Amino acid sequence: MNAATDYQRAKAVVHAASDLPASERHAFLKQAVADDPGLADEVAWMMAAVDDTAALPHGIDTPTDFTGARAAAHAPREFTVIRRLGEGGMGVVWLATRDDGGLAQPVALKFLHAAGETSPDLLERFIQERVLLGRLAHPGIARLLDGGVLSDGRPFLAMEYVEGERIDDWCAERGLGVRARVRLFLQLCSAVGFAHRHLIIHRDIKPANILVTVDGQAKLLDFGVASVLDLPHAPRDENAPLTLAYAAPEQIQKRPLTTAVDIYALGVVLYQLLAGRRPFDGDTGSSGLPSAIAAGSPPAPSLRARDPAEPRASGLRIPADVDAIVLKAMRRIPSHRYASADDLAEDLKRFLDGRPVLAKRQSMAYLTARYVRRNRWGVVALVAATLSLLGGFAASLHAWRAADAERVIAQRRQHELQRAIDFQQSVLDDVDVAAMGRAIATTAHGEPTDLARGALDRQVVSHGLASIEAAFRDDPGLGADMRRSLARTLVTIGSYEHAAAEFARVLEVRERLPDPDGRERIQAKVEFADALTLAGRPRDALAAYASVRDAAQALLPLDPLRIDFERGRARAMGDDGDPIHAAAVLDELTDRMRGHFPPTDPTWMRVRRDDIDALVNLGRRDDATRESESLMADTRGLLADDSPARLANLDTLAHLLNQRNEYERSLALAEQVANANERRLGFEHPTTLRDEDLVATNLVRLSRLDRARALIDRIIAARTAQQGADHADTLASMTTKVRLLAKADDYPGAAALQRRILAARERVLGKDHPDTLFARGSLAGFLSHAGDHRDALALSAETLDGYRHLLGPDNPMVFATLDLCARIHVAAGDLEGARALHAEALAGRDRVLGHMDPHTLESATRLYDTLRRMHRDDEALAVRHAWIDPLVALNPATLNASMRDMRDTAIDLLAGGHAGQP
Repeated sequence: MNAATDYQRAKAVVHAASDLPASERHAFLKQAVADDPGLADEVAWMMAAVDDTAALPHGIDTPTDFTGARAAAHAPREFTVIRRLGEGGMGVVWLATRDDGGLAQPVALKFLHAAGETSPDLLERFIQERVLLGRLAHPGIARLLDGGVLSDGRPFLAMEYVEGERIDDWCAERGLGVRARVRLFLQLCSAVGFAHRHLIIHRDIKPANILVTVDGQAKLLDFGVASVLDLPHAPRDENAPLTLAYAAPEQIQKRPLTTAVDIYALGVVLYQLLAGRRPFDGDTGSSGLPSAIAAGSPPAPSLRARDPAEPRASGLRIPADVDAIVLKAMRRIPSHRYASADDLAEDLKRFLDGRPVLAKRQSMAYLTARYVRRNRWGVVALVAATLSLLGGFAASLHAWRAADAERVIAQRRQHELQRAIDFQQSVLDDVDVAAMGRAIATTAHGEPTDLARGALDRQVVSHGLASIEAAFRDDPGLGADMRRSLARTLVTIGSYEHAAAEFARVLEVRERLPDPDGRERIQAKVEFADALTLAGRPRDALAAYASVRDAAQALLPLDPLRIDFERGRARAMGDDGDPIHAAAVLDELTDRMRGHFPPTDPTWMRVRRDDIDALVNLGRRDDATRESESLMADTRGLLADDSPARLANLDTLAHLLNQRNEYERSLALAEQVANANERRLGFEHPTTLRDEDLVATNLVRLSRLDRARALIDRIIAARTAQQGADHADTLASMTTKVRLLAKADDYPGAAALQRRILAARERVLGKDHPDTLFARGSLAGFLSHAGDHRDALALSAETLDGYRHLLGPDNPMVFATLDLCARIHVAAGDLEGARALHAEALAGRDRVLGHMDPHTLESATRLYDTLRRMHRDDEALAVRHAWIDPLVALNPATLNASMRDMRDTAIDLLAGGHAGQP
């Protein structure tokens, strides 16, 4: 082996040894260099160099004066160097005192290695560390006190001196239990999360860089190899030093880095705190460690913690929930880890609180699948896929078992949790898999996932709900908790009416029981109201929200319960036909939450999506576009491709693109989301049907009628069977069918279906709801096409007045209705009336939507056609120069389908044709 290779191997061993407590280094080094005298010699001289503390930094005497480089406005600072504290890959740190006008303060004084002073890379890193520390003011991060250069040009940093112990030594020496170690680790998560929110990746998190002070405060040190996400190429630096045992796979493989590298390192540190050793210790030599990290899966920390053959094992009994959390943080693929340090901390808090941890959902689906498979029925694969939806439900069982094993919850609560476990287990044990198989077999013409969802509702959830009252007659509060858990499962599988009924029973119990702070009652009311909204009953939902409005709004502004209340109430407002107030509530809520939540916080993403939808409903499409772009940018790379949150974000964007007439882009996104949700939830789940309806809408807009017809008929059948013919979702799909019939020139069929829709809208929503107004305007267009201009004009005028009153004069729906009224006037032979209405629509659209918006150009072409028919050539020429000619001049290859159609219409007009009629 050549000298260069020996040197690199020795360097890796010394770096690993430097991270160990002094008491463990000798044994580690002996094992690492066994049977390799050459490597032993290299390691020996390197360790001697690292351990040599006799000399002060090159050229520094004690005491020494330093003059700062920032300096003309500052007096010189005097530092007295006392002793060396430690040495890393880039510099040496000394304990010193700083004297500022008679006030002596201990500081940690950091210098570059003498060799580093000639390295541009190390010098740049040293300077960057000063910049980074200047941005970070957090109790868990050692703060920067001073910085500058010596008179000879060498830089220094003066940092807060942290007098403490390495975090692993602190835990071991005090014999801390699992929960105490987790609570201490949460301080570190807070510090790392703070750095990430300031776009800083530490890149070298390890116990040697984490000290715990005498009062129990964890402090994160050494940002010397950190990166700034908003600096070009900073996170991609392939020459940055790293500590191999704590490096993430993407660091070893020289891939672009994100905050996920710190999440991985946090997982390794937590693993070491709990198990007493690092994940891959003892499994591979130093040369094989990179391969083990990049390709291997570490054993659960609970296995290492109680390994009798391992002298460093902590002996702690680590619950399976904590195993899952640690291993999720250390997943090989960055997007499969926790999205942020805050998310990791939240899951650890769930463990401490005895709540189900998010990291356990996949493993419980696996266990449930194995349980059903043992029954050997031909349909068990379908049932197993369905039972995975109970992941959160089953995870709670495991969390409660862990709490019982830890004996950390009060005796009364323990008794309650044990009863809950017994009940929930009985629900699963009593599942009649044979009956489920027969139920599925008798309806085998359906989609497998849909059949399994129905069987789950009837055979599992309903069975459990029917047993609750008898099982918890003596403890109605605990019974309500069980009913709430199963009602949430009903929401997950799309059984909204059933869920609303069960939440109503939960609320009935909660209103009878003592509730000192009122939170249980508010929570029950909000969940009941949310289910009513999902079930298409927004008016009933608003009544429920109103009954707890004062109590909910008395909570703190960022209280999660208050946020859930305001978000749900705004959604119900929008569904009930009050988009202005819904948007106002959501605008205020997003402003209040912005900057206080990580980008991938589930509630924050839901609020942002609702705000985008509300802006679209108000016609504020530019505002909606900006917010959508911001949401996608903030979450890019942080969510798994098929995660429900990412699919929901894409769905919101797809609806926005449809409203902007970008039908091809909207269709591509809608198909992606619909396909993923069909695999996950089944075709007949309400979420999938909403996605498929958008697919069908785009297909109609793009005149792909054969495929659209088959799809929309299937959607209408599913929605009618599930929710009824008068449900808002069913009527929305029927409206898509009306557009399809009109595109296919079946105007009588379209008009007949539109009359049914209008009657249902008026019956369910009333005459002034936006959906009712839209249905009335559509019917006016069909009446005009059939030659009934008088009734068409009356309906269109009524629609226009309704939109103006409800939405204000500048809403895009007002302009669209003005355009409709104008076309009916043209059909009736009233060109003057049409001209005035087209001119008003054009002026409004140009002002609000923009000069070259497709809707603006639509009004321009129709006004041009009307003026030409009236032989008002000068006015027609002015419209042509302002809008028609710029449209025709566009390159068709760069246009979407809507704009190409608009351009073709303009060319036909210039050739003597006419704009379309209603």
